[in-house]
Amino acid sequence: MRVSDLHSFFIYVFFGYFFIFPALYFALKLFNIRHPQQRKSLYIMVLLVPFAGFALYHTVLEKRCQTGLLPGGLFLVYFDALCNIGKMAISFLAPLLVLLMVIGLLKALAGSLYLWRTQASSVEPSKEERHRVESIIRSCCREWQLAVPPVFFTGQKGFAAFAAGFYRPAVVINTAILPQLTDAELAGILIHELVHIRRKDMLMGWLLHLLRDMMIFTPFSTILLDRYMLERERLCDLETAEVLGSQRQYAATLLKVWRLLLDRQQFRPGFAANFTGKKREMEQRVMALLAGNEQKAALPGYLFLTLLFSMATLTILFLGLIC
Repeated sequence: MRVSDLHSFFIYVFFGYFFIFPALYFALKLFNIRHPQQRKSLYIMVLLVPFAGFALYHTVLEKRCQTGLLPGGLFLVYFDALCNIGKMAISFLAPLLVLLMVIGLLKALAGSLYLWRTQASSVEPSKEERHRVESIIRSCCREWQLAVPPVFFTGQKGFAAFAAGFYRPAVVINTAILPQLTDAELAGILIHELVHIRRKDMLMGWLLHLLRDMMIFTPFSTILLDRYMLERERLCDLETAEVLGSQRQYAATLLKVWRLLLDRQQFRPGFAANFTGKKREMEQRVMALLAGNEQKAALPGYLFLTLLFSMATLTILFLGLIC
């Protein structure tokens, strides 16, 4: 495959999202989809369809120019102009896309090095605090039949706790806030991170960030990824609240941890998706928890799968008609 053959990928992403993005939000509003798992699945689908469309139309399916389905007249002029735009754009973007893929791989390496440095510079909490943390984690892992992850305690600022790592994920905890938390509040923090580990969210997050970087020339990819990350946190919040037995209690834990970080002037955004996250996202998560059972509302499984399959199929076919 020549570099110029990638022009259809640029067109699928740059021009295709002007049609795909409105269709997504129309479906969300029309079917009133609120459940974070279903919303997350839709965002993943829309992020992946340009890649799926490109792969299908250059491998399994015949190219339109081979089937004689090219437009005629004025539409042929527009078709050729679109293809020429794509070829010109991809000739400049191809080196950048390769660089972004390399950077994405380096990010994974940097994350592993950061986790190793955190382990090397970990601090030792009191025996009582360590026992509290380990007893909660062991209890949850035993109930979920999950391997007990390593736990690192650190004095670094800017977060409450986060899960990191692909092969053997670990939980990193800020020791400064441990004395300020009750057992129930600490359980909420730790269970949230264990849910991330059980769902393998770190690996999926890295892969989607890599795909987003390859579509950096459109703002829609960043918006979709941000919405996916928010729904991922909402889903973990929902599962954590179900384990704790109270959505309001868990919402109070989110607010308390946020206040503790602000009071200590420890809050700063980092590359790790930590327990509280960005201010606006935290507000949305708390409001969703306080809404009670509204965020649990979900389409029937057969109806949602039909919608997901239909949107994916129609989108890929539509992309193929563009170029």
